[in-house]
Amino acid sequence: MEITHNLRTDAVEIIPEGKFDISETEKFDSYLNKIALTSESKVIGINLQKIEYIDSSGLGCLIKALNAAKNKDKEFCIFGAQPKIQNIFQVARLEKFFSFTTPIEFKSKYPSSDDKELDSFIESL
Repeated sequence: MEITHNLRTDAVEIIPEGKFDISETEKFDSYLNKIALTSESKVIGINLQKIEYIDSSGLGCLIKALNAAKNKDKEFCIFGAQPKIQNIFQVARLEKFFSFTTPIEFKSKYPSSDDKELDSFIESL
């Protein structure tokens, strides 16, 4: 799994890509601790658009990240999950614990100076 991030106004967007399984949880934890939990940002957004698979270890890792964010008085939200990934959250009954939003809502609420997707969306209106 590759992980990147975008710093936004009052938020940090974490963008994992690939498979989120037991072999990747340590990498995600480390990245989250190094980038998101130590930042000045009040919100951590996990962009799951590029996640093609998630198992119970990946879900557990996100639960751990949610708790770590709460302990640092940060908001935590998930957005952009493909329907098959959203279904896994629903089957596991985790949708009541996480805050979900859409990519457009997240990016409009927490803009970035290099947010080309949002700029083209606004221009199309």
